[in-house]
Amino acid sequence: MKEKYTYPVYSLAVILLIFVAGCSIPSENQTQETVAVTHTPIPPDMTCSIFSKTAAYAYNGSAFTFNQKNPPMFINYTVIPKNVTVNRVYTDTNTKQTRTLTYSDYSSSSWFEVTVRDNATREIVFQDGFGESKGYPLYLSRTLKVLKSGDLIVELQGNDIRASVTIWVKPHGNFDESRMSEFTSCMNWEGNRDTLATAVPTTIQGAIYTWTPENQIIQ
Repeated sequence: MKEKYTYPVYSLAVILLIFVAGCSIPSENQTQETVAVTHTPIPPDMTCSIFSKTAAYAYNGSAFTFNQKNPPMFINYTVIPKNVTVNRVYTDTNTKQTRTLTYSDYSSSSWFEVTVRDNATREIVFQDGFGESKGYPLYLSRTLKVLKSGDLIVELQGNDIRASVTIWVKPHGNFDESRMSEFTSCMNWEGNRDTLATAVPTTIQGAIYTWTPENQIIQ
């Protein structure tokens, strides 16, 4: 009679062993391998933030240098110009009466300028910004694309305005591959640009200003 129950017990034991083996906790090495597989590397064409600055400008400026080996560089800025109250006197064409139209507008004294120079020759390779007094459009948010490679100095200057500036470059080709994990704020500006300004080569006119770099990017 005992022999009738021998095979079912053995079968149950085998099933339990298979179940336990299938649900075993992975070892530390296995866990590390899984994490490594799920880590997403930075794509070669992705740009990441290397510099960010928010400041109020009153006929002052600052600058920093960067040796760009793998273009492009994107300079994204958002500005808050000074607002002024404007009183415009006009004649009503229907009643022929003189009226005054009061409205708020950007001050003509508000401007912001980004200048990119060759750090060795001081030649201007790119220049654009905000403010009609400087001949620039009145876009409150803009992205500039710099295709020039080499040792560059980026100058930020303005008046009666507050500006937030972020500089984006490709980590690949500009920094050592071992530093890729340091870049946490990345995006593809090629498909997410605000109003884009294209680079127009210019030459230096007038005085050459001497700038003291406030931040040099270490590569």
